Amino acid sequence: MKRKRIAAALCAAALCIGMFSASFAETPAEKVERLRQESAAAEENVEAHEAAVQTAANQKEAYTQKVQAIQQQIEIQKQLVTAQKEVLDEACRATADKLLETERTRALFEDRLVAMYIRHNNSDLATLLSVSTFAEAVRYIDNLRAIAQSDTELLETLRKQSEELAARQAEEEAAYQQLQADQAALEQQGAELADALQKAEAAYSKEQADLAAAQATATQTGEELKKAEEEYAAWVAQNDNSSPEFTDGVFQWPLPGYTRVSSPFGWRTLNGKQDFHRGIDLPAPQGTRIYAAASGVVSFNAHSSYGNCVKISHGGGLVTIYAHMTAHAESLYEGCTVQAGDLVGYVGNTGNSYGNHLHFEADLNGQPVSVYNYLG
Repeated sequence: MKRKRIAAALCAAALCIGMFSASFAETPAEKVERLRQESAAAEENVEAHEAAVQTAANQKEAYTQKVQAIQQQIEIQKQLVTAQKEVLDEACRATADKLLETERTRALFEDRLVAMYIRHNNSDLATLLSVSTFAEAVRYIDNLRAIAQSDTELLETLRKQSEELAARQAEEEAAYQQLQADQAALEQQGAELADALQKAEAAYSKEQADLAAAQATATQTGEELKKAEEEYAAWVAQNDNSSPEFTDGVFQWPLPGYTRVSSPFGWRTLNGKQDFHRGIDLPAPQGTRIYAAASGVVSFNAHSSYGNCVKISHGGGLVTIYAHMTAHAESLYEGCTVQAGDLVGYVGNTGNSYGNHLHFEADLNGQPVSVYNYLG
């Protein structure tokens, strides 16, 4: 007896686990909706990476142009430095030559002074007494004074010229140093721009790789979505009714007393995008009873977009779908048969819905058709 109880408990646990797994298993419709959202997100990701690649390319091009421009400036600056070096060298040579000339003149002047001193010691009076006339004596003295004054003026002129050349040399030296500093600054800026360009090129390469990965993901997701849509279309098109044709003639209205259509069948704009509406939306209070439009076989397929929904196969490839319900009728089960006017569920706001309403849809061989084609 104890073993039987244990076996029964294990069977019950297994059944519960199976029911739990089934209740959380992804249905074909949920898979379609999930992949549709993933595909849209993947496409948006591709667009974002395309924009990022373009931004990186623009930045790379901008740094390339800056590097080229700074390199041209550096070359011009080098030419200016070379030219200024030549000017500075010339100034240095001129200063050196003038200093040499001054020193030579100073040496001659000093020699002349020594000679005049010696003559003075030998007595200029004797020299004067040796002249024949007074006029010759005056000329002799004037000549001595003129020579001394000329030498003094020459030395002063050479001193001033040397100072002027030294000042010019200092100015040229300062200009040369400034040009060298400017060149160093340009080269530093060039190195920074080259580093920025290298980083921009790396960022561009990374964005290209990310774009390729995003495109691969989008392609894969698109392929998975296409396959899932085919599987969902197969579920919609599946005719659980063995009847080769639809025999009820016309549909009954699924929501008696509620005839206003808030969104018709066909193309519409939803959230700013074009969207094909597969059915009609009928607003009604939550819990309003929903009835089968025609007789057929019931199947369920919870859908993240349609929420709680019921499909009824009417034969001949024709099915109707009742979506966004709060719940389906308790009497329904997978594969059961209903008649036109039987309760199938209650109006709700489940799935991708913006208020309590019934989404009423008709599909023929998997393709949506207007329900008005079958309403009397």
